[in-house]
Amino acid sequence: MSETEMRKRARTARPTVETGRETRARRSWTAPAAGLWSVAFGLTGAYWALGGAGFPLGAGDPRADQVGSLLASVEQGPTGAVMAVLGLLGALVAVAMTRSAARGLSFVFAWTMCVGLIVAVPDVRVMQNFGYLFMGYTGLWDGPLLFMLFCIVGGALWAAAAWAGRDGGDSGGGARTVRWARPVTYLAAVLALPYGISRISWAMGIPLGVPDGFLAGGQQDAWIAEAVLGGLCVVGALLTLGLVQRWGEVFPRWIPFLGGRRVPVWLAVAPALCASAMLIQAGSRLFLWMATGQITMTAEDWGSFGPGLSWLPWGLALVAATYAYHLRRRSAR
Repeated sequence: MSETEMRKRARTARPTVETGRETRARRSWTAPAAGLWSVAFGLTGAYWALGGAGFPLGAGDPRADQVGSLLASVEQGPTGAVMAVLGLLGALVAVAMTRSAARGLSFVFAWTMCVGLIVAVPDVRVMQNFGYLFMGYTGLWDGPLLFMLFCIVGGALWAAAAWAGRDGGDSGGGARTVRWARPVTYLAAVLALPYGISRISWAMGIPLGVPDGFLAGGQQDAWIAEAVLGGLCVVGALLTLGLVQRWGEVFPRWIPFLGGRRVPVWLAVAPALCASAMLIQAGSRLFLWMATGQITMTAEDWGSFGPGLSWLPWGLALVAATYAYHLRRRSAR
């Protein structure tokens, strides 16, 4: 074996166990970043509490009732004050997390902020506009959407801070939990298909789950949009399978420049978690609409909303599959 081949194998087979130095490096930036974001969040809230312009919630969000916003009825003054308090608490908690592991109230605060900012504040517009980006359409971008994206960034930073500050490493848990990696990953891939199949069927002129006149009534002109949305789901299903396949750990040889190299863990984990967040945001709203009677389905029009009911379980299964992938990669050589 030549020296070049030996070096190449060493690069692809290098252990991915996180060292103490790497752990400290993560801790060194995640909590301060979450703290800085909290300062910006708190100052923005204080500005709105004092009557500043541009409040994107409640009366400042004309589409709130149409998209399942949980903040459709909030008022500017009280909401701004709550944001200011949370921003101050976030800055204090971030300082505490830089000095010790994320325990007790700090840990609870970090994960509560994560769930609230990523799941409760955003609504279906995040996933809606993500899909539209693939069609080159940004006509629905507005202040409320930008505020949602700002909150999602904050939620991600608080999740990173909580994860970086936890006790212990990844090497011990991987062997115990990856046993369910394949079933939950296959489940996530299957749950990606109902919505994709329905939209691809519409793009082909097949009225799956809708009345016969639905496509003829102007919807047929949107076949490109339906094909793109359905195709995104199918591609998502295929990429999900990579979480348990060899090509999800090492780039296939046919990929120029990258073939044979190890796939960085973040390159798989980050997009999967982003997709999970959007699915959980949108999927939870659909179930809320169903529970409150805002939408109903019949045997003739189940295709309008029925396939979307797979979004929430799909997102949850994808989170579990991504977590298992992360543990396996961090605990394996």
